[in-house]
Amino acid sequence: MKIFLLEDDFSLNKVIKNSLQNKGFFVESYTDGYKAIDVVINSKYDLYILDVNVLGFDGHKVLEVIRSEDKDVPVIMISAEIDIENIKKSYSLGCNDHIKKPFDFEELYLKIQYLFSHKISEEVTEKVDLGYEFAFDLQEEKLYKHEHEIDLTLKEKHLLTLLVKNINNTVTNEMIHEYVWDSKEMEAVSMRSIVHKLKKKLKNGMIINLRGVGYKLIYQK
Repeated sequence: MKIFLLEDDFSLNKVIKNSLQNKGFFVESYTDGYKAIDVVINSKYDLYILDVNVLGFDGHKVLEVIRSEDKDVPVIMISAEIDIENIKKSYSLGCNDHIKKPFDFEELYLKIQYLFSHKISEEVTEKVDLGYEFAFDLQEEKLYKHEHEIDLTLKEKHLLTLLVKNINNTVTNEMIHEYVWDSKEMEAVSMRSIVHKLKKKLKNGMIINLRGVGYKLIYQK
């Protein structure tokens, strides 16, 4: 997952960036709105974390630019402001969530997990090409090879759905726990078992293990 972070407090910026990277995310961070606007216009990210009060264009202006280009990408606003009107503005401009500073990193991480795990692509109407003559129907959660359906268990369907939605990006163990097991109690061996079974139904090397972090579904043209 590629995350854009705008936070003008250098110390907090570093803490958030390092913490997210330790969770397996790819993070690009910025401290001023002028640079942020330039990057947002010319690049795409899977999620944006925006501080409201920054130098140059503030977080609200950056949010406006993001929404002018993409109505669905998740955006989390962070601010020390307690003014309810400021919070209302964030939501009226289209943010998905708002966190008041100071906050615990786990709170931010839980919100990111939720947004990623529940993000459904409404634009997908066809099978997703996975390479090696495999395809996956996201709406029906069905795996095909040479147009022949491959049987999947319910949890294999959920896991592959999550991996396909995040193709070529890291899916953390926590994201899998949330999405496939609905955060219910499970043993680590259960996750490894489902991943192993799914790997056997795909070509060797399509799903790679990122030790201690999670997994990634690789697609190469």
